[in-house]
Amino acid sequence: MNTVASSPHRNRRFYRKRLTASLRTKVGASRLGFSLIELIGALAIVTIGLFGAFQMFHYSLQKTDFLRELAIVQQTLQNEIESLRALPYAELVNTDGRYFVSRTPALDELVNVTSRVSIRDYPDGTPGLKEVIVSLEWASRDGRMIEKQLTTLIADKGRR
Repeated sequence: MNTVASSPHRNRRFYRKRLTASLRTKVGASRLGFSLIELIGALAIVTIGLFGAFQMFHYSLQKTDFLRELAIVQQTLQNEIESLRALPYAELVNTDGRYFVSRTPALDELVNVTSRVSIRDYPDGTPGLKEVIVSLEWASRDGRMIEKQLTTLIADKGRR
């Protein structure tokens, strides 16, 4: 009789141990799976962040190159205007499309550069006044053709 009475008690202990062991494995397995999902999510977020940072770095390099090209062009145009202002007024002959008088070595860094100088009498007919248009056209590093120009007026200083 003792055997029969102890048997359900033993069975309870056995089932309880078995249940807690199976719960431990299920809880442990789900924790591992959750950690793996967290790791994949974190890697995805870091990858997207690094990709965005790389694209921003590439974009800033392109803009820096363009601004450097633009600075070279602005300096070259200003040098040409100043060279033309230094010439005597009698040497400023009306022309359309002549080449630059000054030479800027930094201009060699640009691709497919075309320079033009246009000198003409001022459109309203004022005597002793010339309109000078200096322009540069070049291909940027991404292949676009860009043109910048400066316009100024030069007066005959010997005329009164």
